[in-house]
Amino acid sequence: MKKFLTIVSLVIVTAIPALAADSSAALKKGVVENYANLVHANYADSLATAKLLQNAVEQLAAEPTENALATAKALWIFARTPYGESEVFRFYEGPIDSEENGPEGLINAWPMDESYIDSVQGLAESGIIHNEADFPEITPELLASLNEKEGETNISSGWHAIEFILWGQDFSEDSAGTRPLSDFTTAPNAERRLDYLQAATDLLVQHLTMLESEWQPDSDNYRAEFLAAPVDESLQKILQGIGMMSGFELSGERILVALETQAQEDEHSCFSDNTHMDILANAQGVLNVYNGHYYSYLNRTVVNGPGIRDLAAAIDSRLADQIGTQIETSVALAATVPAPFDRAIFDTNSHEILQAAVESLFVQASMIQSLASQFGLSIAIVE
Repeated sequence: MKKFLTIVSLVIVTAIPALAADSSAALKKGVVENYANLVHANYADSLATAKLLQNAVEQLAAEPTENALATAKALWIFARTPYGESEVFRFYEGPIDSEENGPEGLINAWPMDESYIDSVQGLAESGIIHNEADFPEITPELLASLNEKEGETNISSGWHAIEFILWGQDFSEDSAGTRPLSDFTTAPNAERRLDYLQAATDLLVQHLTMLESEWQPDSDNYRAEFLAAPVDESLQKILQGIGMMSGFELSGERILVALETQAQEDEHSCFSDNTHMDILANAQGVLNVYNGHYYSYLNRTVVNGPGIRDLAAAIDSRLADQIGTQIETSVALAATVPAPFDRAIFDTNSHEILQAAVESLFVQASMIQSLASQFGLSIAIVE
């Protein structure tokens, strides 16, 4: 991570100069309220698409066919986009990642040791699925209890556990994992594999249901506390989310680490080869919050209101446009990340593209951090 820290340090030194005057309290309140609307709409989409996946998994379990397996895979990929955009709502002890009971580690933890779940190449009887003696019944509660039980790579639940069950290990340079349908029909423990897939998907839906509930309007929930808190406190959380996602998380952990280690295990969605789309969704999530705009994939409706851009414009319209342009540049660069990502990290011709995305996101993060300081707020963009 030395390169990551060096780039960030350089960018912070050359960040935009401090500007005078805060925006009005009324505008800040409007930004915070619109953010809450945006969060709820995004989580509602994530929950709804996860339920589509859940239904497809149930159909696969009822009648395992090639078509049912392909449908479940397609809906996993479809559901990843709204969830990926929602990851910007992290990093401030909200419902998703509170130290007390936040489910983020149960939803999206990675990288994972596949052998903790199922058989892998060279370990034909490894994993929870094959250990019927200790785990006679595979349930959502069991998977939650086993997640990261003996180490942070012992992932038993969430998106990537489901992804591994659907695709299997990826040994191909030209495709994602190619788990055969027989793993769900005639192979040893086929029925338990389907039980696991259903339990993991049900648990994911449970957690997304909780997140959507915590941001529902007109309820006694986290959203109510967020709106009732001092406006600068909530604004700080918003800026912390977009700053940390831009800096440490997306540019550092999700792109640069894999680029430097050239390890497939450091790729986010390594079984499905969906990492390039994960990166784009994360970058888009930052832009959504900055603009105060979210487009619902399912309802085809738009949440639109004052965003961080409007607060920046209250200080300096040129500054607002500069930051907006930088974030839009990062989204555009994210859209050029080559697929499959696990080949791009080995391809020297792709390194320039990946490095450009990393550096753009670093600049973006430092600009957000500098903007926060103009409001008298302090945020972190690295851990």
